[in-house]
Amino acid sequence: MPDNDNGKRSFSRKVKRELYRIEPGEMCCVRSRFKGLVLFGAASVTKNEIRLVSDNPDVVGCFVELSRLLGIEAEVKQSGGGKYSAVARDSVKIAQLLYDLKLLDEAGEILMRAGEIKKMCCKREFLRGAFMGAGAVSDPNKNYALEISAPSRELCGDVARLFDDLGFKLQITARKKKYVAYVKNSEVIEDILALLGACTSQMELINIKIEKEIRNDANRGANGETSNLSRTINASVDQIKAIYQIRDTVGLDALPDDLREIARLRLEHKDLSLTELGRRLNPPLTKSGVNHRLKKIMKLVK
Repeated sequence: MPDNDNGKRSFSRKVKRELYRIEPGEMCCVRSRFKGLVLFGAASVTKNEIRLVSDNPDVVGCFVELSRLLGIEAEVKQSGGGKYSAVARDSVKIAQLLYDLKLLDEAGEILMRAGEIKKMCCKREFLRGAFMGAGAVSDPNKNYALEISAPSRELCGDVARLFDDLGFKLQITARKKKYVAYVKNSEVIEDILALLGACTSQMELINIKIEKEIRNDANRGANGETSNLSRTINASVDQIKAIYQIRDTVGLDALPDDLREIARLRLEHKDLSLTELGRRLNPPLTKSGVNHRLKKIMKLVK
């Protein structure tokens, strides 16, 4: 599920646009969203520099604004192919920020793990950042899938664990040197979008689901009607063949009165249903009664 534009904003981009417009509340939430974005979206992380590369201006804008809220200015450049490169660079502030985020240990080693996140609001903000960095949702007109990719199984497990803390079970799989936490249940995807705050996208997904279900029901009904019509026509053809055989051999007058009446009526009205044939009899007969008489005629031929 690549997050590209193709001349039309993808569903993933609509979700990320919504998330970008949500302002984090407390400073702990700012740090959590930034941490999720860096872990899942940064191209490189060192003690002196954090670099993020994306073709989505909302993702880059999120990185720049969060960096500014955390006291660091990020420089943005546009490269070829519609890519943007955002770099936060400061030999002192970056190291301190990484240490505060628990992404840098006492020995100065970078730790690319989510770590322990206690507050529920911060878990949600971390997942917002992670989705901005490496999340995608498939076009609901085609199928249902939401995923977040990670460079390591451990980090992928971290995001799955946080979703689990919030009541959502995601599966994990390996794909092209990356690991992906994903879900394909449309109702779970709806709830995750609501959790992240992408409520407009959630409603769009729900509306598309409803439209698809209505179309499917209509198609099933049309297919059922076609199938029933086909069976009715085939049965009518067999009945008429049997009546012709009797007429051309022993004659219809050889039939009992009740069978002779329905046989002549069937030949006169070849396209009528059993119910309609029954209404033309005197006295009228039910569909079951008409069917019973025609079956008797069919047995005489066999």
